[in-house]
Amino acid sequence: MMTMQRRILIADDEEAFRETTAALLAEAGYACSSARDAVEAERLLEKGVDLLLTDVRMPGNSQLELLETVSRRHPDLPVVVVTGYPTVGTAIESFRLAIVDYLIKPVDLDELKGAVERGLRRRMMTRTVKEAATETAKVASIFDQLGRSIHQSARHGEHLEWSMQEYMAQAMGHIAHLSALIGRTMEVSRTSYPQEPTDICAFMKCPRLERYEAAIEEAVEVMERTRSSFKSKEIGALRQRLEALLREGRR
Repeated sequence: MMTMQRRILIADDEEAFRETTAALLAEAGYACSSARDAVEAERLLEKGVDLLLTDVRMPGNSQLELLETVSRRHPDLPVVVVTGYPTVGTAIESFRLAIVDYLIKPVDLDELKGAVERGLRRRMMTRTVKEAATETAKVASIFDQLGRSIHQSARHGEHLEWSMQEYMAQAMGHIAHLSALIGRTMEVSRTSYPQEPTDICAFMKCPRLERYEAAIEEAVEVMERTRSSFKSKEIGALRQRLEALLREGRR
């Protein structure tokens, strides 16, 4: 049985990146299409894709308009952001819009494939959960209908609209499908990577973080040099807290 190729849209105004990434992902078995700006990306999204791989700096996306559109019109579509101009602001806003990953160019191929695979697993789980909810509703509807039929037949001395076997056969068909869906969901969840909270500033090693570290180091040095002049317990405790903060930030 042939399986349909999963479709990835690459939205980036750098032609070299688009073509190289599309070729690499095609070798991995994905069907890729490309867009050079947000307008073209939005048009291609309407045709249906399984994952969006997008830059944050390109025509029509200066304020993350494309991500906002995807969040509004395609809320179940997984998005991987790849950018050569990372900022704390775009990273925080991207994660607010529930992206799968935020990668910085140049991107390691294995890292890129890993992000794509995580996104596609999320897509599969979302679809499976929705389908399972639909099947659950169908089973509940059948038993609700059976209950009404039993009540009506007892009240009016009539036969059931269907035989009990017919109700059960239809219900069991949906239950079997639901069981298969739950099994698939469990399998996908076992292979998914655990989602760890991301410290955006440490993740990108932003300049502001480096300035904070330098300021803390200077404060610790001053306290160390003047420890004989000031015997305050509060100052000693503050120095210890700052040193602990530096150690924590470098793990």
